[in-house]
Amino acid sequence: MEFTNRELEVIAAARKKVFFASVLRIMVLCATVVGIVLMAKDLIAPKPFSYALIAAVFFSIAHPQFGWGPKYEELVKILEGKSKGQNEKP
Repeated sequence: MEFTNRELEVIAAARKKVFFASVLRIMVLCATVVGIVLMAKDLIAPKPFSYALIAAVFFSIAHPQFGWGPKYEELVKILEGKSKGQNEKP
């Protein structure tokens, strides 16, 4: 399967975006664990922390569709075009 330079750029940008999203999720997980420990020791209030956790989970799940880099739909469009071209060949 041959890709154009533009398609390779989109794939490279998507790879970077996935890596950044993974790092962000690990950071959210670490912050959650630290927050739970602080909450268990009564150093932070549980109610505001639980609201912040809900927002952090939403952000970490939705992050790949926010900001810079290609969107999921753009990558699917590239792969769809390549698979159509491959299916048409005898």
